[in-house]
Amino acid sequence: MSIWGKILGGGTGMVLGGPLGALLGLALGHKIDNIRKRDSRLINEGSSANSSNSYEQYNESEKQLAFATGVIVIAAKLTKADGKVTDNEIIKFREVFDFDPKDEGAIGKIFNNAKKTSEGFEVYAKQLKSVFGNQQELYVEFINSLYKIAFADGELHLNEERMIRDIASIFNMPEEIIDSIKSQFTNIVNKIDLNNDYKILLSDPSDSDGEIKKKYFKLVKEYHPDTLISKGLPEEFLKFANERLGNINKAYERIVKYRKDKNL
Repeated sequence: MSIWGKILGGGTGMVLGGPLGALLGLALGHKIDNIRKRDSRLINEGSSANSSNSYEQYNESEKQLAFATGVIVIAAKLTKADGKVTDNEIIKFREVFDFDPKDEGAIGKIFNNAKKTSEGFEVYAKQLKSVFGNQQELYVEFINSLYKIAFADGELHLNEERMIRDIASIFNMPEEIIDSIKSQFTNIVNKIDLNNDYKILLSDPSDSDGEIKKKYFKLVKEYHPDTLISKGLPEEFLKFANERLGNINKAYERIVKYRKDKNL
C-alpha cells in the first residue's frame, strides 16, 4: 500500500498522536477523543510540542507516515503564505506529489482542513522535530519538498521563503544547507549560475579541487536515496531525493569542467 493509502487507512491519527494526529482525526472524521484531548494540551502549551519526551519513539514505518502527513499539512499552510488562496491548490499539490486519483478527495479534505485550522505551521514542525530527532538528512528532504511546492508556479514568494526558513530553523538546519537546497531550484527557474553550484555543494569558489571533491562525496553518501529510505523517507519521495542527487552530480560536473577549461 502506498504511503498515501496508509494515511487514509484510518489508523494514522492514532499512530501519530500530537497535533498531526488531531488534524487527521478532524479531517477524516475518526473518533480519537483521547488523542485530541492530549493534542489540545500540547497545542495550547506550545513549548511542550518541542519536548523530546512529548511523543513516543517511532519506528521506520511510523516515521514515513509522519513525514508524508507533515508534508500535506505544512504544504497546505505554505499555499496560504503567498496570499493567493485559490481552489486549485490541491491540483498544484498533485502535480508535485504523485498519488492515486481515488485518494484525491480524502487528501484534499486533509489539505483544506489544514488550511482552516487556527494553529500555525510551527506546532506541526515541532512535532516532526520530536519524531525525527537529529536525522538532518530527513529534514533536508522535507525542506526540499517544500521548496518543490513553492517553486511549482515558477516563482518563490517572499512569505513562502520566510516560512520555509522558519521551519528549517525549528529543525536546527544551518543556513548554508538551506541555501544549498534552494539553489538547485534557482538553477532550474533561472539561468544556470556557477555560484549556485558552489552553494549546492556547500562549497566556496576559494575551495581547492580536493576540498570540493571531498564535500561532493560526503553529500552523495549522506543524501543517497537508499540511505534516506533506511532512515524513514517514504518511497513516494524518492523521486525528489533522486532529483536532488542528480542536481548535486550536475553541479559538481559543471564546477569541475569550469575549472578544467579555465586552466587550459
